[in-house]
Amino acid sequence: MKQLEKVVTLEKEYEINRNTMAIIPMESEGRIYSKVLELKGVLYVDLTPLMILENSCSYYGASLEGRRQGTKVISSITHKPPIAIDPMSDLYFFPTTSPKRSECIWISLHHVLDYNSTSISNTLVIFTNKQEMEFPISPSSFKTQILRTSYFRTKLLQRINRKS
Repeated sequence: MKQLEKVVTLEKEYEINRNTMAIIPMESEGRIYSKVLELKGVLYVDLTPLMILENSCSYYGASLEGRRQGTKVISSITHKPPIAIDPMSDLYFFPTTSPKRSECIWISLHHVLDYNSTSISNTLVIFTNKQEMEFPISPSSFKTQILRTSYFRTKLLQRINRKS
């Protein structure tokens, strides 16, 4: 895990929104913080990535555990499940590793433009704003996470749009 860079301000609160591209854990003095990549910049938040997800789900009217259960019921995905933070805003995020691990990074499906292999264990992600960042996830695992999240998104939208 990367060390927290020297920053002037740590935000105390943060809700995932349409500009959020990725949430990356950072460590400083034994504490975990978050580096949030947004379309037009970077924010540092005095919360773990998982806390940001929990707060964001609550902000949009659900619990993170409820969102996890919804993913399982709708798509049968139980391992590294994608989370619909807010389906109405098209906010679907997927983890790069088990969400229980402190080094887990969360990436927005909406903002992944493309990706390439940089090694057997790393993937270079190109975001919709053309920013590139390398993540510690194998290209095959990254592709699997993209496909799972897309499948889950499609299944959920089918339910939302189904006529009675």
